[in-house]
Amino acid sequence: MAQKILEAKAKALFVKNKLEPLVPFPGTQKPWKSRCLITGKVVSPTYGKVRDFGHRCIYCSRNVVDADKALELMKKSGFKTLIPYPGSNVPWKSQCQSCKKITSPTYWNVAKGIGCKYCGGRAVDLKDVLAMMSLRGLKPLEPFPGSTKKWLVKCLNCKKEYKTIFHSLNTRSGCKYCAGVFVDEADLLLKLKKLKLKPLEKYRSAKVPWKCKCLVCNHIVQPTWMRIKQGRGHCAYCAQRRVDIPAAIKQMKTLGLKPIVDFPGSNRRWKSKCLVCGLDTSPRWSDLQRGQGGCSNCADWGLNYQKPGYLYLITHSEFKAHKIGIANSYKRKKFDDRMYQHEKQGWVLYKRANFKTVQEASDIETAVLKWLRLQVGLPAFLSPKQMPKGGQTETVNVAEIDLPAIWAKVEELSKVK
Repeated sequence: MAQKILEAKAKALFVKNKLEPLVPFPGTQKPWKSRCLITGKVVSPTYGKVRDFGHRCIYCSRNVVDADKALELMKKSGFKTLIPYPGSNVPWKSQCQSCKKITSPTYWNVAKGIGCKYCGGRAVDLKDVLAMMSLRGLKPLEPFPGSTKKWLVKCLNCKKEYKTIFHSLNTRSGCKYCAGVFVDEADLLLKLKKLKLKPLEKYRSAKVPWKCKCLVCNHIVQPTWMRIKQGRGHCAYCAQRRVDIPAAIKQMKTLGLKPIVDFPGSNRRWKSKCLVCGLDTSPRWSDLQRGQGGCSNCADWGLNYQKPGYLYLITHSEFKAHKIGIANSYKRKKFDDRMYQHEKQGWVLYKRANFKTVQEASDIETAVLKWLRLQVGLPAFLSPKQMPKGGQTETVNVAEIDLPAIWAKVEELSKVK
């Protein structure tokens, strides 16, 4: 009687948990063949498990999946299975219909929405890796270690060897040396030698100012590798981007001028007193550096910008330099003509262009110098010691540019043929 009562109680428990017993009750701890009322599958949970944990259909609890259902899901998820269904948690050899690569996902990962590892970027194919490295201009020198480990490669362009991390197929960056992100110390020193700069400290990075000494003017400058790489790493003083104030004041005295106010900037008028005529004058420092006179009140000092003048291009074989300049065309040759003075110093005239006023010639000269310094990237070549009477800031190295190229720019800017 007690067994009957227990069986009725057990059957009621199974029905409550959506299980229909198919055979008499075997006991509390033995498998009881039943039908799952959810999936319709035949299962055999024990009474004790159902009593303690509720519905115990192995299909509903995702431990067992019907093979046909598994095949249908894999096909829907973009996989072509290559072997029979191995089980829900066993790698299933398949082919991704998108990338056509062979992979082995488990059924349950696919059911969770985890697709092809190659398409999802969780893995890379070695053939794809080698093809991408070739596209980036790099040749691997050792087996592929993985996407997160350093890999020894060689740049096919600059021939440098270094270690890089592949990351993923989306990484398109090539050689770090060719890109200027990284620099070899030997290349750095060679470039500095060409720029006539001597390093005073160890190189740190491309964006950190590098303390150097200019071997031309002896000033301390701090260019960055980024500026050097872009062709703008020349000495700021030689390139006229900076002015040594004490040296400027000293040079003003040699020109017969005494500054009345603080230095205002290279291209602004600097109020001064002429030590010759005693009157106030306001020359620009940039004009003085180009050899122009300081006092506009003294006829024999400097240029008269409202009178006729000319622009000239000269060269010096011993100095190995070219120079551009301007002058008045009405002055007495032996005493005032600038070309006459330059010829006495060994300069040879290449060409000259006449203008109605010196101001017009000066505008063209300024534009040509700006082109030479900023666009072509050439600094002033000669030093004040080589040209004690001024004009060194208008010079360039003959090895860097030829006379026809400079004159072509003059004609382009002035329309003089």
